[in-house]
Amino acid sequence: MAEPRVLVVGAGLGGALLARRLQDAGAQPVLIGTEPEGGYADATAASGGLVRTFEPDPAARSLATASLAELLADPVLAEQAGWRETGSLYLLEADDAGLGAGVEAPGIEVLTGTQVARRFGFDGLPERSAAVWEPHAGYIVPDRLRQAALAGLDRTEATPVARLDGDTVELRDGRRLTGDLVVVAGGAWTPGLLRSAGLTTTLRTKHIQYAHYAVARNDLPCFVDETSGLYGRPAGPGRLLLGLPSQRWDVEPPTPEPDVDLSERVRATTVLRLPGLDPQPLGSPVSAVDCYSEPAGLALRAVAGTAHTFTFTGGSGGAAKTALAASRLAATALLNNRSAVNVPTG
Repeated sequence: MAEPRVLVVGAGLGGALLARRLQDAGAQPVLIGTEPEGGYADATAASGGLVRTFEPDPAARSLATASLAELLADPVLAEQAGWRETGSLYLLEADDAGLGAGVEAPGIEVLTGTQVARRFGFDGLPERSAAVWEPHAGYIVPDRLRQAALAGLDRTEATPVARLDGDTVELRDGRRLTGDLVVVAGGAWTPGLLRSAGLTTTLRTKHIQYAHYAVARNDLPCFVDETSGLYGRPAGPGRLLLGLPSQRWDVEPPTPEPDVDLSERVRATTVLRLPGLDPQPLGSPVSAVDCYSEPAGLALRAVAGTAHTFTFTGGSGGAAKTALAASRLAATALLNNRSAVNVPTG
C-alpha cells in the first residue's frame, strides 16, 4: 500500500521537522507556508532555543532527553542547529514533583539553593529552592534547524493558506491541495485556522517576549528560574538574552506590540536575582506569539469531529528542546498507528 500524502500546514520548526521525518519514512508530505509574508519573526525565528533534559513533567522530560541525545549523537545535525553547550540551570521549589527523577545521567546534579547562590551568584531564592544543573546542556538556533529541514524536502508550497476544508487545503491563489491526512502545524495561526473551518479547539495563543542585554558577566549558563519566572541564556561576550513569561493571552499573530512594563520587570527581577549583573538593554525587545496547549507540549493531536485532520503544535514557548523527538513520534503515529492518535484536543 502506498504511503499517504500528508499536507503539513505551517513551516515552523515543528512542521518542517515533521515533514522531513515523513519524507525520510517514505511518505509524500507537502509542506505549506514555507515563506511567511512580511518578514515577521514567527515563534521559531524568535525562540531562544534552550535545550536541556530536565523538565518537571515526566513526558516532557522524556522527549527532551531523547532530543538532546539525538542532537549530540550527530555532529552534522548539531552544526545545522547551531548547537552551543553552555550548561543549564533549572531552579524550582524543592517540594516540586519530579526533582529527583531522571537526573541520574553523568554530570547532572541536584543543587541546594545555597549551592546555587555560591556557584552561580543567584540571590534572594526561596528557602526551600533547589536546582538541576546539567553541564552538557545549552541552546540551539531553531531557525537554522528549520532551514536545514526545509532544504531536504522534495515538495514545499510557499503560497499562504486561505482556509481548511476537510482533507483539502485552499491556498490564497485559489488552488486546492488534497491529501490523505492534514496536519496543522501553524503555531500561533493554528487556533484561528481551525475555528475558521468551524472546528473546535482548546489551543490558545500567548505573547512571548525577551530582549538582549549588556551585562557585567560572561560565566552564566542557560537558566530557568521557576521561583521568579526569569529565564536567560548567553548571547555573546558580555551579552545575555533575558525574559519573563508574558500574561497576554489570545494575542493575534504575527507580531504584537512589545510590552514595556514586562521589559521593566525583567530588568528589576534580574537585579534582584543576580545582583551586580547590571543589565543594560540592547535594542528593542523581541515580541512574537506562540501556541499553548493544556497539557503543554509539542504533540500530535487529533482534531475533534474530523477523521483525517490533526494538529502538531502546543509547545507553549519551549518546543525547541523536544522538537526532534516529538516530530519522530508524530511521524510514526501518522504512518504506523493512526488509529491510536485519538486525543480530540485540536
